Amino acid sequence: MDFQQFKILHSETIMYYQVVEHDLKLIYAYMRKGDVYDNLDSVETKTLGQMIDMLKVLDNEDGKPNISSGDYNYLKQLSKNRNHWAHKVFTEFMYEENFLYSSEYEKQCQKLQKDHDRLSVVYKNVERVRIRLCSEVYRR
Repeated sequence: MDFQQFKILHSETIMYYQVVEHDLKLIYAYMRKGDVYDNLDSVETKTLGQMIDMLKVLDNEDGKPNISSGDYNYLKQLSKNRNHWAHKVFTEFMYEENFLYSSEYEKQCQKLQKDHDRLSVVYKNVERVRIRLCSEVYRR
């Protein structure tokens, strides 16, 4: 993968993380009792990891979770991966001489492609939950 492709795939991956994080905030706001807008305001500054923990507690209160325990575990792993892509990935290879030909760059390219592909599926699944919950609230 050339560096231009890497940067595009990286940007799209970060976009997926941002949308998943915001969708989790929306899901939380719709699930929590009270005004949806107030609920959303209350989680505005929460991180992805914090949102996953908060949503898991709320989602399991009635014993009928919308998201499985395994999916919550996977979401927690995504939170750690997001930190890598947001804060560390470029320092993994940029200091290598001729980094485009380095094994570390190749390793990061493969990891990025794998995470991007997995995250695109998570993104769609979280979106489905958000749409379903939002439509249920409007039907009440």
